[in-house]
Amino acid sequence: WTMNQPSIPDIVGAVVFVLALLFSREVANVVGPYMVIVAAASIGASFALAHKDKTTRLAAVGYFTRVCGLAVLVTVMLATFIASYHESLTTRLLIAPVALVIGFFGDDFLPMVKEWVAAFMNAFMKSRGGGQ
Repeated sequence: WTMNQPSIPDIVGAVVFVLALLFSREVANVVGPYMVIVAAASIGASFALAHKDKTTRLAAVGYFTRVCGLAVLVTVMLATFIASYHESLTTRLLIAPVALVIGFFGDDFLPMVKEWVAAFMNAFMKSRGGGQ
């Protein structure tokens, strides 16, 4: 006797499975990845906030909101970009770690990405013979 249960290979799958018990499968498939993004970014932001100077609770809530909002906006794009360079990784598998890193670096994340993109473009231009 065997059961035809789908396997749950990653955290997004686990969250979607639990949400599908409460809501429709379609809703769970849309909401699940974003719940994982917010949870992972919140965990990362908690580490970042622990290293920041002490502020008010309202400032801490604002920080979490800002960092989680940033994670919601850019996590899937970055995970897709990374997965395009590593065929053994999928976007879905990378969602949680990417959101965690975004949360961990918090306010320093966008300047880091800006520097990385500038270095990438510089190297790309040099490889094409457009720069010295």
